[in-house]
Amino acid sequence: MVRRCSVAGCNSTAGLHNFPPDLEIRRQWLHALGLEDREFPPIARVCNLHFTRDCFSNAMEVEMGFSTQLALKSDAVPNAALPARTPAPQRRHDHKMTREIGCQTEPVSSRSAGVQANVKPMRRSKATQARMPNRSVSCDTGTLMEPFTECPGATSTPIKRKRCEVSTDDSSYHQDGSESTMNCTRVSNEVLPHKVTKYIVYEDKLLELFRRCPVCTRSLVVSQTTIGTLLRVKQHCAYCEYSSDWSSQPMVNNIPAGNLQLCAAVLFTGSSFCQISKFLDAFKIQGISEPCFHKHQAKLLIPTINWQWKIEQDDIIENTIAVGAVTLGGDMRADSPGHSAKYGSYTMMDLKANRVIDIQLVQSNEVGNSQRMEKEGFERSLSLLEERGVVVQSLVTDRHTGVQKFMREQKKDIRHFFDPWHMGKGLGKKMDALSKGKGLQDVGLWRKSVVNHLYWSATTSTSGEEVVAKWISVANHIQNIHSHENTLFPSCLHEPLVGDQTRHWLKPSTAACEKFTAILLSPRLLKDMHKISPEYHTSGIECFHSLILKFSAKNVVFSFKGMLCRLQLAAMHYNENAGRLQASTAAGDLRYSIVFPKFKHGEFTVRALKSNPTTGYIDKLMELLFHHVVEDPQPYLDFSGQMAVPEKLCAQFIRPDKEEAVSRHKSRFFKNT
Repeated sequence: MVRRCSVAGCNSTAGLHNFPPDLEIRRQWLHALGLEDREFPPIARVCNLHFTRDCFSNAMEVEMGFSTQLALKSDAVPNAALPARTPAPQRRHDHKMTREIGCQTEPVSSRSAGVQANVKPMRRSKATQARMPNRSVSCDTGTLMEPFTECPGATSTPIKRKRCEVSTDDSSYHQDGSESTMNCTRVSNEVLPHKVTKYIVYEDKLLELFRRCPVCTRSLVVSQTTIGTLLRVKQHCAYCEYSSDWSSQPMVNNIPAGNLQLCAAVLFTGSSFCQISKFLDAFKIQGISEPCFHKHQAKLLIPTINWQWKIEQDDIIENTIAVGAVTLGGDMRADSPGHSAKYGSYTMMDLKANRVIDIQLVQSNEVGNSQRMEKEGFERSLSLLEERGVVVQSLVTDRHTGVQKFMREQKKDIRHFFDPWHMGKGLGKKMDALSKGKGLQDVGLWRKSVVNHLYWSATTSTSGEEVVAKWISVANHIQNIHSHENTLFPSCLHEPLVGDQTRHWLKPSTAACEKFTAILLSPRLLKDMHKISPEYHTSGIECFHSLILKFSAKNVVFSFKGMLCRLQLAAMHYNENAGRLQASTAAGDLRYSIVFPKFKHGEFTVRALKSNPTTGYIDKLMELLFHHVVEDPQPYLDFSGQMAVPEKLCAQFIRPDKEEAVSRHKSRFFKNT
């Protein structure tokens, strides 16, 4: 006899519960089900359909797949409501046992739709069947999960499951053919894996959940497989034929979600895979292989960064065009100092808005040598912005001769200024070198004052001639002469210096005074003083160049696209945090910090402490990656492929004009040998 639910109109045979022995609770059951005036046998049962989720003590375990039998609370009371669909009763056939068990990795909605797991029935001999009790086993997970309509993860439309091919490139181990496929749930657009919180779970604690059969509670045969960060656990019970295939993470386009997100987290934060791999090894956390990282980086991550930077750059250019004529600042950064630089990245910044508007990466073999990279990057960036419709009113750069010539001959309509910081830096280096000579130590005492005078001359003047007049006056000031012949600046503006205010004046006609004056009044410096920038500086670009070190260290070699994407990441980080406010205490007082810059040689300076930086661009990159790029990567690959990549830089590269000489040398060598 097959036992069924005793409630009128319900024929369910799964998840049956006895009436409670407590008389008060039993009376509440009878009243709720409308059975007060009816007679029912002592074996009457009530199925799971008549209870709500909060009536069960292990509802969470069933939802997560760790248990298949619901346990009622002692004070649970049913109701008479029935679902729209009542599953058909389970029937037992001769010498056959049927079981419908939902896969533990499925969401609630999939199991409520009656999706069956892979059940492999065992063949038993007739003698074994004779010893087994003649009973019917039924475990309808569709009936089990039907009352859980209040579960947040449940949906009215079941999620269709697919069989996904697992890429062996995502594994740190070799997989045989039997392990190449797995039953997995396709990630829905509503809940993406990169938004799900992860926890560090120890292996032995996790496997404790799989050692007992959820049906007969006996020991199971458990086998595990790792595919990068993914753990796959197979269970099989030799007694009740129960089997399951559990996966620790979902799949996105046949890629374990954890493997892809780990690769994205490493690159999007500007980290190094080698360092992250060392950290994971020290922590004994299952990670991914280096080929797996480079594969995802080339095919998914770099196209994602290129596309997101294009979107943000388009927005910045549109805002710049809306403002009208703008002042841009430009400067180049090399990946290594000196003539051995491989890459040169030229940064163009909107100085008023303090936003990086364009980055051009130049490889040294494109232009012949590393000295020509700055001019090439400048021309590319300026040409691109003008083609996009940006109206450039003025431009602030350093005193690179190639850039000066280009602006003088081809861009006469744009006012070209020189950055005071670069001019002061060059002047300070010359003074430091001069002060190391014998009897010239007094020159070094004037370094700070002279550089400050350069800034003052630039910011307080209305014309280039006035800047030059104020600057020439410093040659007289260091000799304690404070009246000058130039009518634009006839005398120093300070009060007479007495007592402790007096300086180490340089005596006229001495070697220190003559050599120092020659540096201050050099023809090229006076010529460039006419074009020193009175308002805008390129200090923002220097800050951005310092930020690049966090994304692209100079002691690490990157490919051309790898270097470019890290520059774009640094630009997105800078643009997002350029307008940070000054940090304040709980009482509302502004915060400051004391720092010891290298250029001050042990002296300190007080700086305003900014609020903590944000990383919203990483969230945008993750959204783009998991929403669009993984689903259809081809358009993003095509866009990334449009970028011109120069030939690889080779140490054996021979200039065309040297090929003939090398050929003659080789023929002479082989002839002699």
